[in-house]
Amino acid sequence: MKLRDWFRLLILSMLFWLLVLEAIIFFNSTTFTDLIELVQTPYKETITSYDVGLRSEHWDDVRIARILQENVRVHCLVYMDRSDYKYGAQKAKHIEKSWGRRCNRLTIIDQRDIPLLHACRQIYEEFHNELDWLLVVYLDSYVIMENLRYLLAQYSPSEEIYFSAEHAVHVYAHVGQVSTTDYIFSSEALEQLATRSCLQNEIFLRECLTRMRTGPSEWLLPFDVPDALIPYSLRNNFWHWPCSFRVVYHNQSWESCFGGAVLYPYARAMQMYVLEFLLYHLRPYGHLTPLPELRSPNPLTNIASRPLNDQLAKLMYRSVRIICLVLTWPKKYMSGARAISETWGRHCNRVIYYGSSPGTTISGLEIVGLNASDTRSKLWGKTKAAFRHAYRNYGHEADWFYKADDDTYAVMENMRKLLKPYSPRNPIYFGSPFKLGSTLYMSGGAGYVLSKSAVELLNLGAAENCQPGDQGTEDYVMGKCLSLLEVQAGDSRDLLGRQRFFSLSLEHFLIPNRDDEGFWLQEYLYQTTGTGLECCSTYSISIHNVSPYEMHFLETILYKRRPYGLLAGHPPPRRLRENRLRKQQYNF
Repeated sequence: MKLRDWFRLLILSMLFWLLVLEAIIFFNSTTFTDLIELVQTPYKETITSYDVGLRSEHWDDVRIARILQENVRVHCLVYMDRSDYKYGAQKAKHIEKSWGRRCNRLTIIDQRDIPLLHACRQIYEEFHNELDWLLVVYLDSYVIMENLRYLLAQYSPSEEIYFSAEHAVHVYAHVGQVSTTDYIFSSEALEQLATRSCLQNEIFLRECLTRMRTGPSEWLLPFDVPDALIPYSLRNNFWHWPCSFRVVYHNQSWESCFGGAVLYPYARAMQMYVLEFLLYHLRPYGHLTPLPELRSPNPLTNIASRPLNDQLAKLMYRSVRIICLVLTWPKKYMSGARAISETWGRHCNRVIYYGSSPGTTISGLEIVGLNASDTRSKLWGKTKAAFRHAYRNYGHEADWFYKADDDTYAVMENMRKLLKPYSPRNPIYFGSPFKLGSTLYMSGGAGYVLSKSAVELLNLGAAENCQPGDQGTEDYVMGKCLSLLEVQAGDSRDLLGRQRFFSLSLEHFLIPNRDDEGFWLQEYLYQTTGTGLECCSTYSISIHNVSPYEMHFLETILYKRRPYGLLAGHPPPRRLRENRLRKQQYNF
């Protein structure tokens, strides 16, 4: 064989194997998974039957919400489209178990059995004396009933008024595959529609509505934008995109949209339960959100405003000092790192962002370039360098050091509640415990918090006792290292055994049998978790895989606007509870 032919064969062989390698990389990429998912028909969420159970928060003050429920009676009409024949009935059951429980009455119909307008007329004939308002929404909607009643209490049901919002179809999302119009009719408007033959068909309805007063629709989040403006990567979490779009393209604030929203029109069944937990159970310790004033034509529903009360949270901020170390990389500086600086990072005593490139300066972000690799295999070296830098430069400011990723959301008040009974002089750390073989370690995604003593041992003893160099799976190697340094792995569960650190999104913990058998999470978790709503503590601390948009949602509903009329309570310190119990026994 001639030398030229040999070189040609060598080059062709190299090109062939490069193409094979590229194909293997592509077939294992998220892009390939996305393409497969896109062409699947029907491209719709898969809904199964499961029960997350019920749960109440005994310290909450719900009196205002109950007053509104009694005086602003809402009949909810949820309808299924003909295209929902496969999973519609199952999703309807999840609505019954989630937000539908807060309706004064709930009716769910299948348009294959009865047309929507006929159902409206039937509701008027049977229940017109029992309702003040009729809410008509599609199956994919999640409704915050307390916010809806706050909106409606400002109007009289005896007035001929309605609200409406159109929501366009988006074919690549798991939800929103039918263009819909949501309505809210006052009892007077419903009576006029039913008695004037306006509910015969859509043409008659629209003609009649032109003669009625229209209420503001912005809190129903109408949404009709080109698909090209919506990131395909949001298909699983499409529920928040109407608000995200308003912020990105219309400069609306996160607080005004997420805080005032009455419904989210594109919610998956699993997301409904996540919203249930976030809105009605999770809360930052020592922080009572303000309550806006409600002016109503009905004197019974005039509610005075209540100011923010965060005195306990401020006291804890001063007494349990936590420095937050966020590991990030240049592509995330303006997304994940920026979102953290605008949300939960503000609740740290200091937050430092550790990137790979030195000399980076971004307004509002304290970014330290470690001159370290961003590859996953070298995170151990980057993490060691971050703790070393934080301890040497800011150790005098901190009692605890919390390491997090740039897609982690942390409720710092709840972390302080966990850490308060422990001394930072004791070598101890907390997180979501995993176990691999005989090694116990804390999940890197959920983040872990080390006492000042533990960080001191890490900086002094890592070089001699722990894995040298930069290579290594960060959280696993950190667990082995801290064990060798005799740092105690603390138990972060609450008194009821519920978890507080979450290495993945909440769905994986909230939804029974959400993951396939053999999914890696159950193999790694060191502690068993409760099922359904009992999985997660009221004072949960961190959640992983949170998008920047979701960080702003969490910041709004935790610190600024709870569902209207629900005043999140906190159990008093144990000493006060014991004294109160003695007084009760004495009085008895």
